[in-house]
Amino acid sequence: MQACPCGRAAAYAACCEPFHRGAEAPDAERLMRSRYAAFALGEVAYLHRTLHPDHPEAATDPRAYAERLRAHLKRARYRGLEVRDARGPDADGVSWVLFRVDAMHAGKDAGFAELSCFAVHDGGHRYVGGRTFAANACPAAIDDAVEGARALTPG
Repeated sequence: MQACPCGRAAAYAACCEPFHRGAEAPDAERLMRSRYAAFALGEVAYLHRTLHPDHPEAATDPRAYAERLRAHLKRARYRGLEVRDARGPDADGVSWVLFRVDAMHAGKDAGFAELSCFAVHDGGHRYVGGRTFAANACPAAIDDAVEGARALTPG
């Protein structure tokens, strides 16, 4: 049994793999976890498919996007995920997830925290964008991180 890298106590086959193979995540937190697992496992097509149309890279050619991500992933190791807070969807269908990632890139610490914005589009949650923080400066809750992040909302 391969453990799912998303941090839930479940096997990959019963956790994030169904999303990577075409199922829709039921909420923004599961989408964020499945996107983390996709980074950890190199599921680059999924990462492009789950971008919201308002994300700057959504219009990028999927092959070019995949090539760029694969180059990054050759030198990256995603070692852990901690979800700090999740909210939504609100009346506009917007959800927020605050998380911290333990990662290495080219042998150096590349950990970070992010407040991610998600919105429903085409029958599923999609990643709109995020506001990043240094890993050691991750806010404890969304309310502590949301200032300035409202600009991420779609529309």
